[in-house]
Amino acid sequence: MTAYEDVLDWIATRPWWQQRALARIASGETIGEIEYEEIAKSLFEKPPAGPEGGWLASVTAPQSTNDEPVRILSVRGVSNVNRLAENQELTFAPEGLTVVYGNNGSGKSGYARILQSMVRARHRADILPDVFAESPGEQSGEVTFLVSATEFTSSLGSTADPALGRVALYDEHCGDTYLNSEAEISYRPSAVQLLDDLSTVTAGVRRVIDGWKTGKGAPGTLPVVDDRGSAATFLSALTTKTTDAEIDAATACPHDVDQKLSNQVEEVARLRTADPRQEKQKLIRAADALNRVASHLAGLDSSFGSAVHEKLKALRASAKSAQEAADAASLTTFGDEPLAAIGSPVWKALWQAAEDYSRVVYPEHDFPHSDDGAVCVLCQQSLNGGGAARLKRFHKFVSDATARDAESAKKALEAFVAALGRQPVESQTVAVAIASFDQSEPGFAKRVQRLFDAFRARQAAMIADEQPADVSVAAEVATLAAQERGLRDQAGSIDAADFAGRLAQAQTEENRLRDQIAMREGRPLIESERARLLELAVLSDKFSETNTRAITDKVGELTRKYVTEEARDRFTRETDRLELERVTFKATRSRQGMGLLHKADFLNARAGARLGDVLSEGEQTALGFAGFLTEVHFDTSKSALVFDDPVSSLDHMRREAVANRIVDLAGERQVIVFTHDIAFTMVLRKTAEAADVPFATRGIERKRKIGPGFTTLKHPWTAQDAAQRVETLRQEVASLRRHEEGMSDPDYQRATEEIAGHMSQTWERIISQVLAEPLVDYRALEVRVGKLRVIGRVTTNDIKTYDDSYSRISGWASRHDPHPELNYTPPSVDTLTAEIDVLDEWLKSVKRYQAS
Repeated sequence: MTAYEDVLDWIATRPWWQQRALARIASGETIGEIEYEEIAKSLFEKPPAGPEGGWLASVTAPQSTNDEPVRILSVRGVSNVNRLAENQELTFAPEGLTVVYGNNGSGKSGYARILQSMVRARHRADILPDVFAESPGEQSGEVTFLVSATEFTSSLGSTADPALGRVALYDEHCGDTYLNSEAEISYRPSAVQLLDDLSTVTAGVRRVIDGWKTGKGAPGTLPVVDDRGSAATFLSALTTKTTDAEIDAATACPHDVDQKLSNQVEEVARLRTADPRQEKQKLIRAADALNRVASHLAGLDSSFGSAVHEKLKALRASAKSAQEAADAASLTTFGDEPLAAIGSPVWKALWQAAEDYSRVVYPEHDFPHSDDGAVCVLCQQSLNGGGAARLKRFHKFVSDATARDAESAKKALEAFVAALGRQPVESQTVAVAIASFDQSEPGFAKRVQRLFDAFRARQAAMIADEQPADVSVAAEVATLAAQERGLRDQAGSIDAADFAGRLAQAQTEENRLRDQIAMREGRPLIESERARLLELAVLSDKFSETNTRAITDKVGELTRKYVTEEARDRFTRETDRLELERVTFKATRSRQGMGLLHKADFLNARAGARLGDVLSEGEQTALGFAGFLTEVHFDTSKSALVFDDPVSSLDHMRREAVANRIVDLAGERQVIVFTHDIAFTMVLRKTAEAADVPFATRGIERKRKIGPGFTTLKHPWTAQDAAQRVETLRQEVASLRRHEEGMSDPDYQRATEEIAGHMSQTWERIISQVLAEPLVDYRALEVRVGKLRVIGRVTTNDIKTYDDSYSRISGWASRHDPHPELNYTPPSVDTLTAEIDVLDEWLKSVKRYQAS
């Protein structure tokens, strides 16, 4: 099974949206933040119908492709970086090996750190400004580089171009991390890369949902209630499963709860300021008030009850009967009188008025006065002509028993009705009693007043001779009596402890009423919080679905299967070349977005053995270098590699091996080496020449009393080999030729003396580099006897040429003081040129001896 088939079999078991995302990735589609949100939204919708054959039907193994190589061209425009000189440019050959030489303190590390800040490196160092400057300006600098054949620029301080991530940098600190920590193998089979990309998409979707969760994560506002009450218990237990019926029950509220709360607040305030003795007196007064009201209601029932009504009806009936009898007698007696209705109530009133008036005008006579000369007290006319007789008949009628009975019955009725009207329904003392009790039990006055109003209506109806409505007070009187007894019992049992309990109970009731109101008003908040919890539960469920752990584990499994073995083999090859024994490279763990991590370790060592504790400093450096080269092996782009002092702390026996590997790499990609090691520089050049790998020189210098960071295209004299020195001599003589005209004799002599000194040093470098050094194997510290044949091929003529040239040069050099009598003349430019030709030809001859 191929890695691709392995991936497709596994992804088919994953959620539909991951299958679709992988298909999109495989088709070359770029999935970014906008798509993450779209995918996240789709998780909460009904899954769409997949294409025919499933989401993975269109996924096929792609043709393998490699990233374009990245090569570094220069570092330029440097400002305020360490103390590096400004307006300098450090260039690099785009092919082969470029060795940048600089002594300690020359600024070499500053340039290396600029590169390190932009390329892939397992350790980064801070890029500091000039620590001696009082106010250093903003740092700047840029790296120019090629991606394939296109030039790009990346500026210091800004986000580095992602393409520069293909360039890898190694220094001593990076080597330490390979020794002590885990490394990621950047290489991925294309199928595993698909899963890496899917993991990135899944993590992006997860971030989106997590953002939604965060937005819903904060609890919403809920009604503020007493922590100890049932409302708080309900709110704390609110979940997605809380039903509408449960919310209905929790927010139910009496219609008069606001009034009850107001009363309860007053009651609590009263209890806080009251004392038990005063409270007892209050209860007794309340009981007395209830007794007074109950007694008054019972009295009203007696005053306006059915018995009184029956008596009133009897009086009315008696008065009516007596009046009817009187009316009948009047009709019989006075039927012939000129006016009718004699004996009627109106007439009787008139008669009574006449009698009263007669006693005023005829005080000495009885009524009616009808003697001669008397006049009628009503019409003021003489009683002659029958008037006197008529008055006598009237008087007899009024004095008759029938009339008297009618009058007595009428007066009895009127007196009863008058007494009934005078009976008060509500007295002042009763009103006071009602008002005082109403303070502790609002609504009491209204309840009693309704009974009073009923009695008033009954009273008015009875007086008006209408049928009165029944008024029943027995139940109310019984209730008041029971309340009275309760209050008296409560007053009798009251003490300080009981009073404190009543206050606590009243406060609890106040809180309960407040909670009821808060829950009633806060129902929308409760429903909103339940809705939030429901949304959060759905989000959490989908958030779990976006966990990348399964993908990471699968990437780790596939990496072990398709990468780890190759990585271990490569690491073993590198350590063998560096003569490291019993170390290996093994997988450690998986990490989301990183694939499988690897780490160097001992092979078959006892538990707890640590590389740093066992290996020497040189072995540790070599191990770090091997780890770096193992990662480099998996870089299919063949982009540039940068080495900053790669043999620092490395023992001399492994330097040649490191140089060989660097030159090997330079044969297939750009390699840049920063070094301050002259011997290593020589080895690199020699190895590059032997392998026919392009070798470019660059230098970084420190100028006295100015500072570091000045760049050159060549190595300093001390770091040049014999061939380089010959070339440098030709350049020095050519420069002398250009400036000879106009020079003073002393200046010209000093110039030729310096060139002669360099010629002398070049002869010495030729002898040591071409003849002496090959005789000694510095790895084994022994003489290579086979190399003696090179010396054997040196002819007598060669020796004479050397002797003659060295003698002439010595005469020109400044270390010999010419005698004044000799009239010394410095050599001409042509003479110097000829001498350089001798050096060059002699060097080439000896090198031919080595090759034959």
